[in-house]
Amino acid sequence: MAAYNGTTPFFRAQPGAIGLLPESRQPQKIRKRLTRRSRVSTATIFVPSSDETPEEHFPLQTVYTRTSHPRFVNRYDSREILLVIDGSCVNNGAISQPPAGGCSFTYKGTGKSGLAAFPFTAGHGDGGMVGFPLEQSGPGGEQHVATSNRAKLRAVIAGLEFREWQQEGWKRIVIATDLEYVVLGATTWLAKWVKRRWKNRKARQVANRDLWEELHGIIDRLARLGTEVSFWLIPARGMIKHSSGLVQETKEVARAAATVHFDASAQEFTRLCGIEV
Repeated sequence: MAAYNGTTPFFRAQPGAIGLLPESRQPQKIRKRLTRRSRVSTATIFVPSSDETPEEHFPLQTVYTRTSHPRFVNRYDSREILLVIDGSCVNNGAISQPPAGGCSFTYKGTGKSGLAAFPFTAGHGDGGMVGFPLEQSGPGGEQHVATSNRAKLRAVIAGLEFREWQQEGWKRIVIATDLEYVVLGATTWLAKWVKRRWKNRKARQVANRDLWEELHGIIDRLARLGTEVSFWLIPARGMIKHSSGLVQETKEVARAAATVHFDASAQEFTRLCGIEV
């Protein structure tokens, strides 16, 4: 389901950078609507082998049989990699300014010196941490109010779409996040929501349907290509979260992305693609 297929024209698509494709220029819409009769593919829960932090459990290394670029590889199974995601929302409840969201994901390395930040100027994109503002519209063009839940869900989609991960030969992609909404939604709640015609247990309309359908399509496509998507729920108040520099820096990047100038460039849903990174 990733937008990049080797021929799609991206903006700023030079090697080692991040290509951008606004949804209006996407040649083929890839979001699939889910109805009660749809077969729903869900992600799985990742259960860590110990109390290690994400970077201890998935140390940064290069598996040259798959890619010449470093990845966070499971020390107990070299066929699995880690993506750390986060999202943030500022100005909640403010009268003078609308809420603004920021998204981030880390796929290799840490450190703000290597940060690729929107609008991804030439030469950036190789640091392994990506931060970008949450768009005002979804993949279908509908306008949405920014929330932290939406920002984190959007970050998951961006991280999974960023590369054709299955082509590197990974058996499983593990998404680490501290948000239960994302983890349980992708692994348990989604199938129930669809069965109830997108209503929750209290018969209220499920929020962020557009992004949930987008994420479902990615999970389903990767599964058919032999790559499983799992979610690692990092306890929000646990020692692992506070001891992990990887988690903390990814969180800081999301908040920074939420506070950048929110101009017209962040209105349209835009797909990101790492070119040779």
